[in-house]
Amino acid sequence: MATTGLPANEFYAEGTISSADITDTAVGKLGHANGVVLVPAYGAGKAVELISALLILEFDTAAYTGGGNTSINISGGGAVLTGVATAAQFIQQGADIMIQLVPLATTYLTLTDNKGLALVSASAPTGTGKGEIHYRVSYRVHTNQL
Repeated sequence: MATTGLPANEFYAEGTISSADITDTAVGKLGHANGVVLVPAYGAGKAVELISALLILEFDTAAYTGGGNTSINISGGGAVLTGVATAAQFIQQGADIMIQLVPLATTYLTLTDNKGLALVSASAPTGTGKGEIHYRVSYRVHTNQL
């Protein structure tokens, strides 16, 4: 069988979400319903495929309270792509913690044209926590040739 390939470029994104951005509920912040964009959209005709996301909560001073399940979603309010870490398992930790989120394996995932990847908490983290979240995301960008 001959194989033909669509262009599939692999990339790596990393960054930090500050304590102020963890509890803020404005657009583009973790406390907002659509979360923080970790990987931007690549434009029309391009779809982003999540390979893996590593999240590191760097504890500082006090634990966050509130917050909900944390997951990687299609940006802009799209579908959940990974399993979830509960607030107690991640955002409310009282020490440094590193977790990995990977695509769900129980069903197929539909890649969405012109959307990125976002870190989303089901409800806004609150409290006097000062820790930061560092992220490292591996992903591919596919050209939609349909």
